[in-house]
Amino acid sequence: MVIDPGHGGMDPGMVSKYLREKDVTLSVGLRVRELLRAKGVDVVMTRTTDTHLGASKRTDLDARSNLARAGTVSAYISIHVNAGSPGSRGVETYYFGQPLSSDKRALAIQENGAGSIGQELTRKAADTAQNLLGDILSQAKVSFSRDLASKVQASLVQQTGAPNRGIHTNTFYVIRNPNTAAILTEIGFGNSDREGPLLATKAYQEKVARGIAQAILAFLHLK
Repeated sequence: MVIDPGHGGMDPGMVSKYLREKDVTLSVGLRVRELLRAKGVDVVMTRTTDTHLGASKRTDLDARSNLARAGTVSAYISIHVNAGSPGSRGVETYYFGQPLSSDKRALAIQENGAGSIGQELTRKAADTAQNLLGDILSQAKVSFSRDLASKVQASLVQQTGAPNRGIHTNTFYVIRNPNTAAILTEIGFGNSDREGPLLATKAYQEKVARGIAQAILAFLHLK
């Protein structure tokens, strides 16, 4: 199992008056690791400190996702904090595929590094998504990823009480390469006047971590 706390080091992710994305994702990711290890699950973290894995966004994302290309890895989960209007709320979870709306493509560009690099990596990921359509093995990965996304989304909503923004497909570069179930979850809106302050607290981060961990255990058929 690979847990990827999004961003880190020179890349803070979204920043608001309440939090920095890289801090929240690391805190949640480390707690997920604790909960899973307590159940005997072998967990690999893409990062355990405030660091980045590559000098550029592309090498950073490649380094993260390549940790999940070994045959012994059961799943890959990338944890992120969303950004939107001050009134935005809720959690949403993604597995790899073509986005169905323009706003989801914009989110992919942002998470893929923003600017020209974000657009380039999103185009590469979109090409991969198009090629998946005729690949039986890739379709199996999509099926497992959809199942994992469904479990994580439902568990997060149950644990946090946050609005359910649903499960979607998108061309996030970091979940393109893993050859196992791979998802990206947006655990709330960091610049939301309601969710931002919550996400900054250890108590709410604990709820998020428990939601993710319980979903993973269900996916692995563990209690």
